[in-house]
Amino acid sequence: TIKYCAILLGVSTLAPAQRGKDEVPLMRPDEKKAVDDQTFGFNKALEIAVKDASKSTVLIWGRDKKPRELVYGTVVADGTQVLTKWSEIERYVDTLYVQNGSGEAAKAVVSGIFTDEDLVLLDILGESFAPAKFYESQLPLGRFLAASRPNGKPGAFGVVAVLERNLREADRAHLGIMADSKYRGEGVRIANVQPEFGAAEAGLQAGDVILKIDDRMISGLQELRNALSGKQPGDKVVVEIESAGKQQIFEVMLSNRPVFGQFSGGRLNQMERMGGDTSGVRDGFSRVVQTDMQIKANHVGGPVVDLQGRIVGVTMARADRTRTYIMGSSAVVDVLKGEADTLVEARTKIGLRKKEMAKQRLALLPKARSQGKARDPRRMRRHLSDMERLIERMDSEMEALGER
Repeated sequence: TIKYCAILLGVSTLAPAQRGKDEVPLMRPDEKKAVDDQTFGFNKALEIAVKDASKSTVLIWGRDKKPRELVYGTVVADGTQVLTKWSEIERYVDTLYVQNGSGEAAKAVVSGIFTDEDLVLLDILGESFAPAKFYESQLPLGRFLAASRPNGKPGAFGVVAVLERNLREADRAHLGIMADSKYRGEGVRIANVQPEFGAAEAGLQAGDVILKIDDRMISGLQELRNALSGKQPGDKVVVEIESAGKQQIFEVMLSNRPVFGQFSGGRLNQMERMGGDTSGVRDGFSRVVQTDMQIKANHVGGPVVDLQGRIVGVTMARADRTRTYIMGSSAVVDVLKGEADTLVEARTKIGLRKKEMAKQRLALLPKARSQGKARDPRRMRRHLSDMERLIERMDSEMEALGER
């Protein structure tokens, strides 16, 4: 019990170091000394846990007008390759260097890109470092984890908050409508039917009220989401609606959800950044667990260990103040076994994805009103994107509550 009390005290006192400020400003000198002692002991315990993983953690540099610390990486294979974040190094592919905790540095070049996961494999030229030994296991809720740094110090710590899941919007089932958020009656009233999706092809229209999906009564928007949560793209559902006082039944084929991408640069984006910078690419991963680890955005890409010091994954993204995503070791091993894209293929994929996102946003714009002040299309597109992302955030939080 004393041991675990000490750990909990250490957790509460290491947090200010992660956030860069003192959160208990009114402590007496004796209280501060007790807390400092606990912090020192906790940090030493974490150093033991990350000791071996730190040897497989490297800092990746790039250069434009001057050298820049870009991101961390994890040494893999026989020690001559590094796995790291593609989006963080893309601009610097011709000027990359990797450096371990002993100060040894070597030039690195792109070997292959796992574009869909935002990961890249780098070849280390003329050197080899200590490769990571991945421990493949489940990451259950509440599992304590720590991220390593090249210098042997822990970079961040936290616990698993949400089990492994797929964050790709395009892999989720989609009905093809936008709901009227102002509607307060039974069911869900359709505000807009999205072209080229199942609802439009089946004949649903704006103004229709969805009453039932298969045998499930729909009382509101959350119930509609729950009705679709177990479905896959390509599944067919029976939708009962009310239109102009009459009830009708349609069969709708579910499609892949549109890929809307990150938040636009508005208030919601600012909310995500509360507590520190976030990663440029922070979703769309196929297999990640969510933690409350507060890691720096430019320190992702390195190994993550459990309390036994076993490497159980790599950090993928700082999503916001309370969310950091980690890809578990089993998923990392599977990615490394897969086929990688070339530099040209990766950039082509990303370019096509951006065009598709722009096309989808335009298709979602509601029809212009014949009366009233003209609206700014760019601002409307921004708001639509923000609304979709906020709904997704609410969904993920509801899933987290349900899994606890």
